[in-house]
Amino acid sequence: MDAGMKYFYELFESLPRGGPGDNASTRKAWRMMAGVPAVPEILDIGCGPGMQTMELARLSKGKITALDNHQPFLDKLEREADRLGLSAHIKALNKSMFAMDFPPESFDVIWSEGAIYFLGFENGLRACLQFLRTGGYMAVTEAVWLKPGAPDEVRKLWGAYPALTTVDDNLEIIGRAGLRIIDHFVLPARSWLDDFYDPMGQKIAELRLKYAGNAEALGIFEISQNEIDIFRKYPDHYGYAFFIMRNG
Repeated sequence: MDAGMKYFYELFESLPRGGPGDNASTRKAWRMMAGVPAVPEILDIGCGPGMQTMELARLSKGKITALDNHQPFLDKLEREADRLGLSAHIKALNKSMFAMDFPPESFDVIWSEGAIYFLGFENGLRACLQFLRTGGYMAVTEAVWLKPGAPDEVRKLWGAYPALTTVDDNLEIIGRAGLRIIDHFVLPARSWLDDFYDPMGQKIAELRLKYAGNAEALGIFEISQNEIDIFRKYPDHYGYAFFIMRNG
């Protein structure tokens, strides 16, 4: 592991979620999918610590493969699933999403909250489609511009993800990828704060004290704090949208 990543993971391993999201939005997206089998096979890609994985287990009563390539996240997920009595529904799998090799049409539902961007939105949809059964659903969140004319500091923040675009553009991408859109909605601003940025800000304050004088660590925490500050200033310019799609 790169030395700097140690501090990044120390911060992120403390958080309830690996990215913006909330259980109400997970439930809303799930209820948009009609005719899911009684005991569905579900793939949760980039599950992180698995808050949405647990919610999916409660909602679906299915069999969930929770995929992530950072073992401490999976360990946290397994401990929480055991505490909540959900272990029978969840299998943690340490594997990169770039190395998925499931048999074709293995899953009734493919889910990914805040992680599909690692593959790129369109490439990610195409990569996942081969593992989805005919009539199966895919539900993912993706960052989007909510209105034109974002301030320069917002553009700079998202400069590392040039594929960021609008909801309408992503609806076109979904069609090109061979999926049928069922519905979509933008996550509320609280999805960024309650289980993600608020606890992140609290942890950053703790870690700044712990690593006082460590320029490398403090630089990493400053980047994360800047991300929080920009969202608090401009929550109406960008957000996450949930896209619910079907294969066929």
